[in-house]
Amino acid sequence: MSKEVRARVLLVRVPKEKIGLFSALVDGSGRKALVRTKEKSSNEVYLIATPDTFSELFPLVESIKKHIEEVEILGEVENIDVGL
Repeated sequence: MSKEVRARVLLVRVPKEKIGLFSALVDGSGRKALVRTKEKSSNEVYLIATPDTFSELFPLVESIKKHIEEVEILGEVENIDVGL
């Protein structure tokens, strides 16, 4: 029997033209979260993490701000729209 793990999701605003770089920086940091855009043309992205790695996202995003100054943490969200 498998145990369900509830993801925690952080919403972040990133300039659209820099989302690829943002995603690469998150991946390169040890894949603490999956990066998904909120909507196709949106500048908001979800960072989807396990409860164990969620607290590591805040310092990670602050570190990424050194490379992409416009990044802004909007906060944790309870539900995400995955387009189903």
